[in-house]
Amino acid sequence: MNITSRQRMILTILLTESQGITVNEIAERIEVSTRTIHRELNDLEDLLAAHQLQLVKKAGIGIFIEGDSKQKEVVRSLLYSQRVAEYSAKERKLLILCQLLEAKEPIKLIAMAHDFKATISTISNDLDELEAWIRTYDLTLIRKRGYGVELYGTENAIRKAMSTLISENLDEFDLLGILRDNIYEKPSRHISTVSERLLGLIEKEKLIIIENSLRDLKNDLPYPLADSSFIGLAIHLALAIERIEKGEKIGFDEAYLKELERTPEFQISEKIVQTLRNRFQLDIPVAEIGYITMHLRGAKLRSAHDDYFEFKNVELALQVNKLISFCEDKLDVVLNEDPTLIQGLLAHIEPAIFRIQKNMKIRNPLLDEIKSRYNHLFQIVKAAVDAIFTELSVPDEEIGYLVMHIGASLERSRSECRKQYHALVVCASGIGSSKILASRIKKEFPDIGSTKNISMFDVEKTPKSEYDIIISTVHLSIPSQEYILVSPLLTRDDVKHITLYLESLGDCKQNAKSNSSLQEDDFLGTLRMYQSYISHSIEIIENFACHSINNHNMNIEDILGLICEKFERNHIISNKQELIKNLLEREKLGGLGISNIQLALFHSRNKDVLKPALILYFLEKPIIIKSMDNKFTNVDKLLLLLAPANISREGLEILSEISSLLVEEEIIAVLAAKEAEGIRSFFLKNLYAYIIKKIKGRDM
Repeated sequence: MNITSRQRMILTILLTESQGITVNEIAERIEVSTRTIHRELNDLEDLLAAHQLQLVKKAGIGIFIEGDSKQKEVVRSLLYSQRVAEYSAKERKLLILCQLLEAKEPIKLIAMAHDFKATISTISNDLDELEAWIRTYDLTLIRKRGYGVELYGTENAIRKAMSTLISENLDEFDLLGILRDNIYEKPSRHISTVSERLLGLIEKEKLIIIENSLRDLKNDLPYPLADSSFIGLAIHLALAIERIEKGEKIGFDEAYLKELERTPEFQISEKIVQTLRNRFQLDIPVAEIGYITMHLRGAKLRSAHDDYFEFKNVELALQVNKLISFCEDKLDVVLNEDPTLIQGLLAHIEPAIFRIQKNMKIRNPLLDEIKSRYNHLFQIVKAAVDAIFTELSVPDEEIGYLVMHIGASLERSRSECRKQYHALVVCASGIGSSKILASRIKKEFPDIGSTKNISMFDVEKTPKSEYDIIISTVHLSIPSQEYILVSPLLTRDDVKHITLYLESLGDCKQNAKSNSSLQEDDFLGTLRMYQSYISHSIEIIENFACHSINNHNMNIEDILGLICEKFERNHIISNKQELIKNLLEREKLGGLGISNIQLALFHSRNKDVLKPALILYFLEKPIIIKSMDNKFTNVDKLLLLLAPANISREGLEILSEISSLLVEEEIIAVLAAKEAEGIRSFFLKNLYAYIIKKIKGRDM
């Protein structure tokens, strides 16, 4: 029999008062409202019916239990034998928060004391200690004698507190396990009482339905999500469904919602909501789409493929370069020649800034271990972030992930592995932990030359021919002897286990190609790469041009129309209308203005672009445009930076380098002179230096 202490108190009274008792009298005895008693009685009716007993209500007499006296004794004995769990102080506080967040009316201290087998004084002290946490979520703890205890705040605040409570205290492995067991149709695992209560804030069945719905839509997501972000989204949606079913509605700023409607994330959020409306037969308001969009925008996980020109924010790129330079100076190492680090930091910092600005918390389950094992690096990165991102208050959780990116780069630079064994690396905490684990694996095991980071959900889909060993930070559904379970930071015991596993595989694999042919292919590939860098640079510089536009009485759409018409005539683009549309949509997604040089950078990688182009336009009349820091600024120059959809990686890097030059101090004077040759010379000189650095920095 699973009942609350309040229900136990009511049953005890009813079994004692065999002649009947009124609802008012019961309410007075246990110090709650009559409405609460009526609600509890409804729940108790089913329990009594299971024991062939009936709850009878008669006017003038009250309420009493009718049925066989032996069955009443069975219920009474069950009440006395029911074990009340003993909780630690931390567990008790978590359970108190769960009660308060779910309650629709005040809760009496005496009821809490009964629930958690504690004194009223202990519960009162717990509430004192919880107040600071409660205030961080813009909630107010109301405590009045004779009234009880309750939380007051908006639905937004309550949901945020619930979500944090689950993510910070419910073991991620438990959640992963529940979802994984569902996928492979296994019996649900046993989890602790406190974890069960935390998960009780949402229904497991809802979580599984939502997880399945998201998996069906996985290919529609604009970018992949880490397992932990995927689970976070599932929790967010399950809480939303749960609260909507209870009649709770969330608010959302109309102006900001309109702004989000222009983002690609909003479109997929609409699809997610429509799917859930059909699955749950529930009217889900548009405001929920806004919150799902925010979640997706705050959980971006870019793949490390050739797309940095597409999303690169020039000012952000400069800040990332400064961050890397700061760490290089303090650590006395070279980091800026690691493209994986640059891409990884850009991919992480872009959504991180969004999360911080929108006060969206992120969990880093490895933070304590990172601070312990990499404290020196953590302090350096924290100092770098404080010095460079001066307008943001960056939490340690975000710093921890940056440390993992930089730590992974340091591990890569120290590792000279022979390519023999192939390993699958499975992590639930995202790309940062996957990469640092992969790097540590390569360092510790020279025989593992190839690692592939995958989601736990994709393990069984990966052909065995593609790997020799699976190393995972989470429990997998495959037999335990088929993989090695490790800490994301790879302990000494983990190293021993992997060593034994590799030894069991036998002799190292031999590469079929001879060293000479590999070396020859490598040299030829390097020459082709340099040729691509040089040819793209020459094409862009030779076709560079400056023009002036009389833009009086013209808006930005008119100006772009005039520019794209010339592009079409000069066979730079094939469809002016499509490119204009693409450029305007890009402007809506985020600011393009660079304030200190009064320039707007319009850039696009598009199928309608026939060849790379770098064209600068001077406007006779300044226009107002949103800047990259989301403010508004006057600009009197437009720079068009265009790339074909199928441009090579080297071509993208060249265009990306050009965009990063726009925040160099030297360009201010160059642009102010308005001389085409001087501007061309500036870009040429810097591209030349960039390519020479590439050549010199490559090991031969």
